[in-house]
Amino acid sequence: MAVELPTESRLTDRKRAAIVAAAVKEFEACGFDNTSMNRIAETAEVSKRTVYNHFESKDALFLAIIEELLETTESLPDFPHEPDRNLADQLAENARHVVELFTSSSFQGLVRVTLSRFLMSPHLAQQTIGDQKRFRVRLVRWLEQASAAGRLQMEDTEFAAAQFCGLLQAFTFWPQVFGIEPMPAAAEKERIIQSAVEMFLKQYAV
Repeated sequence: MAVELPTESRLTDRKRAAIVAAAVKEFEACGFDNTSMNRIAETAEVSKRTVYNHFESKDALFLAIIEELLETTESLPDFPHEPDRNLADQLAENARHVVELFTSSSFQGLVRVTLSRFLMSPHLAQQTIGDQKRFRVRLVRWLEQASAAGRLQMEDTEFAAAQFCGLLQAFTFWPQVFGIEPMPAAAEKERIIQSAVEMFLKQYAV
């Protein structure tokens, strides 16, 4: 049975979420350095004191945005290898989850905010994000299982996972993050996914 949080706790959580959302909006529009805590409070429709009750500084607020980005990325569903199911169908199903995340406006907003700061402070990216392998752990696990079952053949599952994600990112992530291309329509997303799956399995399927 779920435990219902007290009304005050739910209100506090909503205010915190509103502050983070306001920070993302303002950082994306004006940049980290040009955004004040006053402006964030106004956008979140809370007092400046409330902002500081949740976050002692703008840097602390930025770290909260990074945490939200990581949590969003790591919320993708797990997908264990199914020995009796077509490999292409399994890989395409996973790719659809990944592409939906990549093309989410909220996720792209988080990425733009963090990327702009990381470009100015590369050491901050290493300290907070660290190794990108954590984002591909589910795919790597699936590749290892499929390889152990004799259905795929590859020397380096980490490398192969990065390749597959790169095929998707090239069309559904980076061009949109930088505003070069619009978000692909549903039919185009599926075409990108099917093409990536076909290319990948042509290289690694036994």
